[in-house]
Amino acid sequence: MSDDTQKVTIYNASDVASILNLKLSTLRKYANVLHKAGYRFHKNEKGHRGYFDKDVMVMRRLMETKNHPDMTLEQASNAVMSWVQQNDVSPRDTTDVSPEQRYISYDKFREFQEQQEEQMQQMIDLNKELINRLDQQQEYLDNRLQQRDEQLMNAINQTLETKRQIAASSKQEEEEDESKKPGFFKRLFSKE
Repeated sequence: MSDDTQKVTIYNASDVASILNLKLSTLRKYANVLHKAGYRFHKNEKGHRGYFDKDVMVMRRLMETKNHPDMTLEQASNAVMSWVQQNDVSPRDTTDVSPEQRYISYDKFREFQEQQEEQMQQMIDLNKELINRLDQQQEYLDNRLQQRDEQLMNAINQTLETKRQIAASSKQEEEEDESKKPGFFKRLFSKE
């Protein structure tokens, strides 16, 4: 390893507050909430916190998470702690970690990044397939609804035509019956 990979940057509170665009009091508040949730920050012999890049990343994640609706700061800190544990962002005091353990090599990082890109592409492909299936399902449902509507309209039209024919037949029978009946004067003067 070169000397550049051995160097570790430790930020003070005002640096982190500036990076995250926070007030110092807000940064302290966030650090205390994370500490209560189990996250450990590096502290010097005087008890002052020193922030590593991973700590800044965790703080940024807390800020993003707390902005979700109905999310308290404590809930956000617990969610961030879960994220830290799942993503193997070590919550331990960094004085326990050797420089070799603190950094991953560029090759490992590239491998991890390629895995992430591959997983992202798989998710994109899966989403495309799901959208395609939903489109097919919608098309099938639209066709079935159209067929049902056509059948229903045909049945209604047949029923109406049958009623028209029955009405026409009834009217014709009435007219025939009327023509067979003697008129008023015929009945009046007929010999019965």
